[in-house]
Amino acid sequence: MKFEKRFILQRLFFIGFWLATCTGFVSDLVWHHGESSILRTASLLAVDVILLFLTLCTLRKAFDIILISSFVIISFFSTCILNDSGILSWINGTRYFYGMLFLVPILRYFYGNERRHELFVKSLDKQLFIFLCLQVPAVLYQLFMHGAGDRVGGTMGDGFSGIISVSIYLTSFYLLRKRLDYNNMLRSLYKNWIYIFLLFPTFLNETKVSFILLIVYFILLSPLDRKYIVRMTFLLPLIALLVGAGSYFYLSTETGDNRLELSTEFFQNYLDADLDDLEGAMEYAEKNHSEMFDVPRVAKFAIIPLVFNAHPGHTLLGFGTNIYAHGAHMEASTFYKEYDWLLNGTSPWLFSIIMQLGLAGIIWTTIFFVSLFYRKPPAHKSRNLNSQLFLLAIIVLMLFYSDHWGYANFCYIAFTFHFCSWEKRKDSRLKDGDLPSS
Repeated sequence: MKFEKRFILQRLFFIGFWLATCTGFVSDLVWHHGESSILRTASLLAVDVILLFLTLCTLRKAFDIILISSFVIISFFSTCILNDSGILSWINGTRYFYGMLFLVPILRYFYGNERRHELFVKSLDKQLFIFLCLQVPAVLYQLFMHGAGDRVGGTMGDGFSGIISVSIYLTSFYLLRKRLDYNNMLRSLYKNWIYIFLLFPTFLNETKVSFILLIVYFILLSPLDRKYIVRMTFLLPLIALLVGAGSYFYLSTETGDNRLELSTEFFQNYLDADLDDLEGAMEYAEKNHSEMFDVPRVAKFAIIPLVFNAHPGHTLLGFGTNIYAHGAHMEASTFYKEYDWLLNGTSPWLFSIIMQLGLAGIIWTTIFFVSLFYRKPPAHKSRNLNSQLFLLAIIVLMLFYSDHWGYANFCYIAFTFHFCSWEKRKDSRLKDGDLPSS
């Protein structure tokens, strides 16, 4: 009976994984741009239902129960009490957090028993390898059809270019690290070249963060031991070659003024803004809702105090989980109607949390991420430092870069990667050159 339960829950987990990571491409392929929202919406709803059901079946640990319960209380008071929104609006808004809330206790179930863990990881490795391979034709098709940009999101589809790039790095790093022979690093990399080659799509969709991740990827590929400097000396030429090749492919997909985007001017314009007269900019934006604004990331952080000063009493609990949740069947919140120019476009995760749940959300999020690195699976208490440093780098980067944690497709990849960073013993690797089991 235990095996049957494990089998059903594992199948549901991977059904949710493929729905979250592949429906976007299928819907974009079948429907014209902007007309695929019905399938996307149905797919996202199905993923949410699967995650909720799996959580109800696997939630056992007191800490996970407290963490989820505290989020429910904070988000309810913020959305329904402080900001006077309806229950349905609150429920719809909390879906933004389902990946964070539910995937950790679900994965804890699969890691809570040695047999469950063994069967889960065997299937996981195979399916992650298939996922990685699928990105090559998907990205190439999107590139030729639409050109480089947000529409090149691999199997995740239109608008997921950033998430697919980070997901590719996490997946490749996990699969390659398991197969490396650290005593013969270059030979081992040569034999497992496929995992490095499969990073190729990340340079075809204008995701600048890929250059940062590529360097971090190779810096953390080798164990942080006494031989680290020696290994890195041999790896530096390879890193330089790959960064150069990535830059070439990146620039070859750019046209016109976009070729300047890797310069110092790009970083000043892309991440920064003229902050001298933000109040005047806010007043202008509020009076010109018909114009679309793309507020730079740093400017959004600088505007936060001005927003809270204009709305006293919201610093602790923010403006509710429904400020990003609206559509054809759900009316936008009052806050969104006033600040759509600020909320549209890319929102760093830290900005998103502060706007939705205020200081209480920051405290909750901090406890959540810190707990990831201290709550060990019972049978896998050995920490793979390199993998966890890689995930930590992405957590910190996303705080100021984008709200990837609000998407179930990214959470599937990131939290699975995290649980795989806990090992039974430090030398638990497959033989050099092995491919995922079938």
